[in-house]
Amino acid sequence: MPILVATLIFSFLIAVFLTALGTGGYFWQNLVVSQCIGLGIYACSQLTWRLPWVGAWRGLGIAAGVVLGLVGGSALGGLLIGYPGLLQGSKLVTTLVAGAMFGAIGSGFVWLRQRNALLEGQLQARELARLEAEKQSLAAQLRMLQAQIEPHFLFNSLANVAALIDADPKLASRLLDALIVYLRSSLARTRAEGGTLADEVALLTAYLDVLKIRMGERLAYAFEIAPELLAHAFPPMLLQPLVENAIRHGLEPKVAGGRVTVSARRQGDRLQISVNDDGLGFAETPGEGIGVANIRARLAALYGPTASLELSSGVGAGVTATMSVPVGGPA
Repeated sequence: MPILVATLIFSFLIAVFLTALGTGGYFWQNLVVSQCIGLGIYACSQLTWRLPWVGAWRGLGIAAGVVLGLVGGSALGGLLIGYPGLLQGSKLVTTLVAGAMFGAIGSGFVWLRQRNALLEGQLQARELARLEAEKQSLAAQLRMLQAQIEPHFLFNSLANVAALIDADPKLASRLLDALIVYLRSSLARTRAEGGTLADEVALLTAYLDVLKIRMGERLAYAFEIAPELLAHAFPPMLLQPLVENAIRHGLEPKVAGGRVTVSARRQGDRLQISVNDDGLGFAETPGEGIGVANIRARLAALYGPTASLELSSGVGAGVTATMSVPVGGPA
């Protein structure tokens, strides 16, 4: 109880001050009276603070508590030292002056501490509300990202299934099964608030399995990730847009197709994940699509300036997207 301790210390200093002034009485007598006054003001101030008063009424209540504590503490102190006439004559003036000084400082200290505690509580409540709003914003971003990813992929896959039903029923069945696996993984991943790199790899595997059936020999893919890295925390739906861009803009337009590789490595306290393809690369005037811009926004919201996404390429040389995030996951 810091306020109570401060009250006891300040009461002791008041007793020393009164004794040094030679106001009469021994040090122990001044100490007893001073402590009684201090504790009386402390108790009354605490009581009045807890009453449901606001504004000027609270200030008046604290002032009344100081007066009540001063009078009551002086009377009790006088009885304890065997001097019930402490509030009479010249002693009354000295007691009132010392008590008023102590009361003003003590009640001000109590008021400031309580006010700071109230402000800290309000700040904490606002911070919790901000974090909750940020969490909801991230969830909305994730849903928007998913809405941007799935339509054309889903429609194209279903169109492939329809085209294969007559031409190659077995392949159509395989594609439909792979699509169902992906949609289940995607639904579970987008609903998750967190997850690991292994969860993201599982989703990418299901996604690439569908595309592999659709593109056949024109698509090859690989994951170059050490097993111990798979357990690291990793937010959902950060890698799939990069893989989708690699295939949609790099490999699908290329007649011979190509290969996409997802790799990860740890450098100190950072996790670096790369998505590389050997497709067509950037155009003469490269630009970033909605998916990449969305990823940058999510990285900024999740990690602040501690995360980054870099794209590198030359015309016809493929693209490498490298994401760097803290190992411990979002703060």
